[in-house]
Formats: sequence, C-alpha cells, structure tokens
Amino acid sequence: MKNETMGMLNPINKNDLQELLTETKETLATDVKIMDNQPSFGAVDLWNAQKRQRTSMTMRRKLNLS
Repeated sequence: MKNETMGMLNPINKNDLQELLTETKETLATDVKIMDNQPSFGAVDLWNAQKRQRTSMTMRRKLNLS
C-alpha cells in the first residue's frame, strides 16, 4: 500500500530552513511591572485541603456499605 507521504517528515525548502536557523537577538522587557499579588494560604484553604483528604479506612467503609 502506497501513501502520498511515505516518510516521517516532509522535506523543508531552503528558505524555510534559513528562517529557522537565523539567530535572533535577545531583548529584555524593561517596561513590564511585576505584580506581588501572591495568593495567600489561609485557614479556609487549610480546612478545604483537610476536608478533601480521605484515608484508606473511610474509603473501605464506603465500599463495604455499598
């Protein structure tokens, strides 16, 4: 069975290859403001994390009751 594309990769023409291999200069973004809005981890978040945790015993109890 022959397909139109027999290889894994299609050949790249010279213009595309040259564009891929050209080196670009690195620039720094000096006008960007860094926001210090770190999300805080409060008591509510700790409560939710503990609520989501399930021990193996509670999972076994639920399986036995079903």
